[in-house]
Amino acid sequence: MTIAQAHRTAAKHQPRRIALFGGSFDPIHNGHLSVARAADRRFNFDEIHFIAASRPPHKLKQHLAPFPHRFAMVSLACTEHPHFVPSLAEAGEDFSGTQLHYSVDTVRYFRHVYHGHGDRIFFIIGADAFLDIPMWKEYETLLGLCDFIIANRPGIRSEALRLVIPPDLIARPDAKKESENGNPSQVVAHLQRTTVYLLENVSNEISATDIRRRAHRGQAIHGLVSARVEEYILKQGLYR
Repeated sequence: MTIAQAHRTAAKHQPRRIALFGGSFDPIHNGHLSVARAADRRFNFDEIHFIAASRPPHKLKQHLAPFPHRFAMVSLACTEHPHFVPSLAEAGEDFSGTQLHYSVDTVRYFRHVYHGHGDRIFFIIGADAFLDIPMWKEYETLLGLCDFIIANRPGIRSEALRLVIPPDLIARPDAKKESENGNPSQVVAHLQRTTVYLLENVSNEISATDIRRRAHRGQAIHGLVSARVEEYILKQGLYR
């Protein structure tokens, strides 16, 4: 490729907006999908990667359904949405999902893949998980690697979310601010290189624990998970 061709290729590149949505997804349910759709409506993503976690470091004692089952359910849930992408980022070389993966390394991997000029990576996370972020590996580095979208839930104030961010990462008040739809309440904090956004009014009353319990008792889970995921759980006898 000549230098002129390289410049032409670079000029053609449209900056991409890539969202990462990680979780145990045990199972992936309609609450997860409603958060992803709400984030997509607001930020207009090119792709949302659903990353079934290998062994979440904070859930080492919790028994998870085998990774291939959780990934299969994620794949089924993504089929109805053209830019929802099931991700094998934490599957490991043997597809077992038994290795330990940290979010900071997963984000670095995606930054390596999506490194075009203007590409932005967003990390979708629940408010409860964000409040625990100081316990995550290299969390200060992680906060500077990508933008964050916090799916809030009733009773959590944005001030509480802001308090877990180290003050020296927050940009000066006089720094140029990016106003999201002119509504400052939708931003938790502008950091030196990234922004932490708030996604309000996302109803997520569904609990994976409750779904597993219902499936175990043979009770209906219709309406809590997508139809394809429901069929998969029943056919595979998961959680029984």
